[in-house]
Amino acid sequence: MDGEQNNVNVGAGEGGGSSGPIIGAIVILAIVVLGGFYFWNQRGGKEITNDTTNTQTGADDAAAAIEADLDTVDIENLDAELNAS
Repeated sequence: MDGEQNNVNVGAGEGGGSSGPIIGAIVILAIVVLGGFYFWNQRGGKEITNDTTNTQTGADDAAAAIEADLDTVDIENLDAELNAS
């Protein structure tokens, strides 16, 4: 009789141990998803700030700055510099 009671107790403990890894996986997945949302919101906030700054300075100033940068680039010797390296 003692042998039969031990077999019953061993079988009952095996079913309850499998929920631990599942709960752990769900918790890790929730942390990853929440972290993704956090970083997504941080990235979105920086884009709005940059757009506001560009609107305040004016489009004409930005276009003039880009044009000045393009004028300073030496396109004539670009191929020679690329082939040298």
